[in-house]
Amino acid sequence: MRKKKKVNKAKLISRMLLLLIIIFGIIFLFKNVFTNNNTNISELALIVDNQDITSTLKKDIYINKDKQLYMSVEDIKNTFDKNIYLEEETGKLITTSDTKVGAIDVNNNIFELNDATLLLTYGVINYGTGYYIPISEITNIYNIDVWTTQNSAVIASCYKELTTVKTTKKVSLKKDTSFFSSTLQKLEKEKELIFIENAEKKGWVKVLTYEGKIGYIKEKNIGEKQKQRSSMEKDDFSSKVADANNAIEINEKVITLDNMSNFDNRKKATQDIISNVISKEKYTINLNLQNVNVEAKLLERFIIELIPRLKEIGGSIIITNNNILSNEFVSDNNL
Repeated sequence: MRKKKKVNKAKLISRMLLLLIIIFGIIFLFKNVFTNNNTNISELALIVDNQDITSTLKKDIYINKDKQLYMSVEDIKNTFDKNIYLEEETGKLITTSDTKVGAIDVNNNIFELNDATLLLTYGVINYGTGYYIPISEITNIYNIDVWTTQNSAVIASCYKELTTVKTTKKVSLKKDTSFFSSTLQKLEKEKELIFIENAEKKGWVKVLTYEGKIGYIKEKNIGEKQKQRSSMEKDDFSSKVADANNAIEINEKVITLDNMSNFDNRKKATQDIISNVISKEKYTINLNLQNVNVEAKLLERFIIELIPRLKEIGGSIIITNNNILSNEFVSDNNL
């Protein structure tokens, strides 16, 4: 009987050792596999309107020592302005948005925004592979907010609703709606987060940190939602409701090769048109192309830069006698 008891005791000790090994193994997994604070990120992350677009970028973003975000011209084209354009003659990067036209002089950091002229603290960078623009300094043209850290940037459109919440205790931001999901970031009490939506799994919410992490936390661990701004509808620009009978005609006297040849001349022609519209209180212009002798590329640039200025004052535009512009361009711009 004594021998049997000794054997059982040995088995018990071996089982206890095995259990301890399993417990330590689980702890190791949680610390080294399931927990991921991403402290050694080699690639900078970019979040735009609650979407991680890092993998779709053509070039890496750049954040300088003052936490100013730079984006390549190619990525700005894909994200904010499909018509951004470098005019070699004037050395200006020309970009447009809903109601604004901007031109950045790549040589002296001057930024023309509609009728204003500003001096940028951080200028355009030429890495040899292309120009990078300090988007943190030109948020007013795209109407966006930008938050940056050393490893990430978060961009939010001011046209879209922004709701925030704060944590009520120390909590982990999880990759999925599960306690056993990997931890993306440790959150302190009173940490402000951008609320994205209620998760499909009851009791969880999807949030975004200003450090660029998108994940889930328990709803019970956040306070009341705070709406920082409501969504704003962008007015679709269309010439289809324009009053052709009460329009100011713009013809070959204005649409000349000289006036269309570069940004400075197009800007001057646009300013003259806007002044004429305001003074006559006729907010529709008719581009009559019957006798115009300007190549399509220059005319398109003029129209692209004219439309935001018209939208700014509630104006509209129609095209008549078109024998220059392509059907695709006309359709894309609701002309």
